[in-house]
Amino acid sequence: MDAGDRLAQQIEAMSQMLAEAEPASLRTSYLADPSAGNPVLQGSTATALVPRWNERPSGLWVPASSKEPAPIDLTAVFLTPEEIFGRQLGSGYTESQLQRLPLEGVLRFCAMALNALAVPGASVASVDHGFANLVFKEPVRSRVLNLLQDKTRRLLVPQAFMLLARRAMEISPDTLSPEGKEEGDVVGALFALTQTMGVFPDSGPTVIGDRPGTLGRELIANQHFNHNWSVAGFLARYARRWLQLPTEHQGEPGVVDLSQAYRDSTGVQFESLAAVAGYLWMVTTSGRFVIEPGELAVLNIPTEQVEAALALISTDLPGMREAVRSQLPAHRTEWSFDPFQQWPVLRLSEERLLILDPRHLLNRAFGWLPMWDIKFPPPGHTKPVGHRKLAARAESTLRHFSEVYVSEVLHKITGDEGTTRRVYDDAELRVAYTAQGQRIADAAIDYPGTWIVIEVTTSQLRREAVTAVPGESQIDDIDKLLEELDQIDATIAALRRDEAALTGTSAIADRRYLPLLVLPEGFPVNPVTLTVIRERARARGLFQAPDTDPVEIVDIEELEMIEGIQEESGPSMLDILRSKQSGSLRNAAVRDHILHVMRLHPSRPARQSDLLEAALKPLADALPRPPQDQSRRENG
Repeated sequence: MDAGDRLAQQIEAMSQMLAEAEPASLRTSYLADPSAGNPVLQGSTATALVPRWNERPSGLWVPASSKEPAPIDLTAVFLTPEEIFGRQLGSGYTESQLQRLPLEGVLRFCAMALNALAVPGASVASVDHGFANLVFKEPVRSRVLNLLQDKTRRLLVPQAFMLLARRAMEISPDTLSPEGKEEGDVVGALFALTQTMGVFPDSGPTVIGDRPGTLGRELIANQHFNHNWSVAGFLARYARRWLQLPTEHQGEPGVVDLSQAYRDSTGVQFESLAAVAGYLWMVTTSGRFVIEPGELAVLNIPTEQVEAALALISTDLPGMREAVRSQLPAHRTEWSFDPFQQWPVLRLSEERLLILDPRHLLNRAFGWLPMWDIKFPPPGHTKPVGHRKLAARAESTLRHFSEVYVSEVLHKITGDEGTTRRVYDDAELRVAYTAQGQRIADAAIDYPGTWIVIEVTTSQLRREAVTAVPGESQIDDIDKLLEELDQIDATIAALRRDEAALTGTSAIADRRYLPLLVLPEGFPVNPVTLTVIRERARARGLFQAPDTDPVEIVDIEELEMIEGIQEESGPSMLDILRSKQSGSLRNAAVRDHILHVMRLHPSRPARQSDLLEAALKPLADALPRPPQDQSRRENG
């Protein structure tokens, strides 16, 4: 007998010993039959229902199949013409079709999609499917719907619709000539744009260091353009910053009444702007994007105020054509839509109004842009005496109230009430650290074993930076943020040196420090921007001590998400930030970590309900009341 035969005999004997002597009753009671490659439960031959487990940094054991997302998993890819139609569309196809499409028709087509996507709570996938069923015929419709089964694919790209509207302003005629020419293909014109969107001859470096490069610029512009604020949170912040805080801080040095400053600079009541814009936005949420003639007459506002408010936020088609064509060529990127953001309402023929994108309307009336009206009053209105000084004070006031609002949210997050002291604002920090030249951050939060040191800045990326204009604008804006980081670093050094000067008690051993930069107006945080900021901070020697964590950046909406988590007794802000720094999305935005790694879906903070009501009060007061409500008021 050779060696091979002896081995086979030994295997057979072992098989008999281990398996064949097993009682039949036991053999029939298995949960599952063992099979090759499948682990079994220890001490049995039953296949494990969950074969492998992984331990997360938190100590939680999860199935190995539950993988944390990577940053690339958060991206969606739009369908190309070749995938949709089975072929590429010819060069110049968009332009040739727009020459045979009336301008108003193109704008209505774009508004149909942009308004559907902007409805609060709208499902992008549902809008994609509805659009495909509406505009495509077989077999293209089935091909597109099959491709959309992949949840990472998108059909409708807001940027493409804005580009189509911009190109139509340059190319499309007001009306078609009566020569019987076939009307152009608006659907093909749209998707032909996607063949060249984001395509550059030189994408720059593929390894990100302390500069974003061409690809990085595009990512920054993309994220800035596609960022969607929560409408409720957006309006709540408007009510607090523009309406309530000016009244509460009336008479303080440097503070002006923002509503009064707006009225003096424009001749328009701030309540009238809110009511008119609020009504137009409310109409879009019901699926309409064209307002019929005279519809605004239902508002209980003087006609001249309605027209004055509309004059600030609207323009007719010739005016928009001129504004688009007058844009500087150097600033004319695939992300530059300034005229549409300045005038989000378009005046059509026969006194109809068209809302191209409701996001632009909300920002124009309830975001930062009303400050633009204060700084640059309409030509027909006489500027108030001392206008330049008034405008500067108004902008300073709004910036200050943005910081006050952030402080309020921080106190809500920490539950800093009564005798418990967790949040130390800049006033306490300045009293504690008085050395000449000492730079102070805006706040510090005392968590067990860790200080979160916070700087709030209302700085925003300039238009050149958010529209990916080639040059140094993005680096220049990032370097401005580094000045804010220097204040955090200096405050950390002061706390490390003498914590008792602030708290009155000696520091515990092994303190750590987490620097946090808050940008209330938003900032495109992604692996490119966060890497660039951290690398440039490192080059300046900031946050390099072993007891200091990497800097994190949040906007006000992310802080409010954390506030909502606290109200639901969820993890603390420190736990959230710490888990992010060890998670798969450590270089992405905090919201991405909360939603996709922690898989939390926080509710709106409770305090926003009253603020939302305050924001919509001008509209509620201006709307006609039902007859029964009117009779109650008269009889009351």
